[in-house]
Amino acid sequence: MPQRHLLYLSAHQLSAHAWKGGRLDAQASFPHSEEGLVAFRQYLEKRRHDLFYLLINVADEGFQLDTIPFLQGKDREAVIQRKLGQYFYSTNLNMAQRLGFEKNRRKDERLLLAGFTNPAQIMPWTALIQSLGVPLVGIYSLPLLGPQLLKKLQPGPAPCLMLTVQDHSLRQSFFDKGELHFSRLVPLHDSSIHGIGHAMAAEAAKMHQYLTSQRLLARGQSLQALALVHPQAVRAVQEACSDSPAVTFRIVGNDEAARLIGLADAPEDSRSEALFLHLLAVQTPAQQFAPPPLRHDYRVWQLQALLSSGGLLVFLACLLFAGKQLYDASRLGSERAAIQAQADSAAQRYAELARTFPPMPVDNDTLRQVINRYQAMERQPTTPRDFYLLLSRALEATPQVELDTIAWQRGGTSAGGNGNATAAAAAPGEGDESALVRGSIPTGPQANPRQVLAIFERFLAALRQQPGLQVNVQQQPFDVESGKSLKGGSSSDDAPASAEPRHFVVQIVHRVTP
Repeated sequence: MPQRHLLYLSAHQLSAHAWKGGRLDAQASFPHSEEGLVAFRQYLEKRRHDLFYLLINVADEGFQLDTIPFLQGKDREAVIQRKLGQYFYSTNLNMAQRLGFEKNRRKDERLLLAGFTNPAQIMPWTALIQSLGVPLVGIYSLPLLGPQLLKKLQPGPAPCLMLTVQDHSLRQSFFDKGELHFSRLVPLHDSSIHGIGHAMAAEAAKMHQYLTSQRLLARGQSLQALALVHPQAVRAVQEACSDSPAVTFRIVGNDEAARLIGLADAPEDSRSEALFLHLLAVQTPAQQFAPPPLRHDYRVWQLQALLSSGGLLVFLACLLFAGKQLYDASRLGSERAAIQAQADSAAQRYAELARTFPPMPVDNDTLRQVINRYQAMERQPTTPRDFYLLLSRALEATPQVELDTIAWQRGGTSAGGNGNATAAAAAPGEGDESALVRGSIPTGPQANPRQVLAIFERFLAALRQQPGLQVNVQQQPFDVESGKSLKGGSSSDDAPASAEPRHFVVQIVHRVTP
């Protein structure tokens, strides 16, 4: 946070003060001369990045009360600028303060127009500030801070004349219903306590006559004068300022005023510029006199401060987000560890229970294959029911045949086997069913190969009699080839076959009619 410096410009000199925590620290004074400007430049060069407020208390300041029609936006601004140009045509150090609206049908807006009529004594200082690029918050008038001080002192709604001492001058500011209407600065030839008291009494009487002539006071209306002096001078000023039908006085010590506005260190004498400088620091008025070029560096500083604040807020937001993510990660890790512990415990209990199960007839892999095959069949649009019915009829005709496996499938597949023309003709189409049937024919002790082959031929004939079935033999019970004798374990065709069952493989195709 940059240091705030309060500059106080009077008719004699420019003084610089540092303000922090309700305390004013006088730093330097610069006279109205070339040497003073050089010293002021050196002072500013050491404080280029600090903020400066300029409070002016000079006699060359004008105030005008005026009204404008009820307007808004650019129209109101244009009318106000035209009014300021009419009253203060020789300076751009001017401003307009709203005083409210008149209570009539038109609701005209009441304005206090103020301006410094001799900018020559101000511009050397402001030009130096502008040339060095020092942020100037604004230019302010001491009388326009009077309503804030008056509100703390609470004199009431009656017309009030505030009398304050600054440098070697006496400031008189007239307020009506808490609003500034007029202010003037007169020289103070005698700065002693008695001199201040007599000057306040005389100037208050003159001001009453002036306000009455200007119709700011009704004829015969009393004026309350509020004088700010050092606590040790209160008794002497009270003796000098006796009440009259025209003016009644209220003498307030600077220490009480400092306490009411929150100034830590009360003024050491009757001068009250420290009170107004403190008010400028804690309750900076919205209206000020500096034109936009003089406040350019302050606007740049505001933009930089805004960007810095925005970056800090983004950084804090990122920190909060990172903290939340870290907290969530820690929480998820704890939950994962708890779930893993539960899963391990459940697996251990399942293993203990599984050891109590009876033994399975098949191993887990075979059972898994069977289930997978069953699920695959469930997903198919048709079932082998019709095919199995045809096959069962053939088995009824040849009860000696025993089947080992049936590999049923839907759709085309290669015939396999010997690949002859008969096998190719029996190959299933896209919508047909096929099955690779593996079986055996048990042989008794008196059975011979011819009897086994006869049973096998009857089984084939029974299959071919079923509608839509085509049969392709891929392996016969015995090797039967042209020009060769039967090979069944005996050299004689009529010799008994071995007692072992004779295995065969047959591909059966079921032509499905659409």
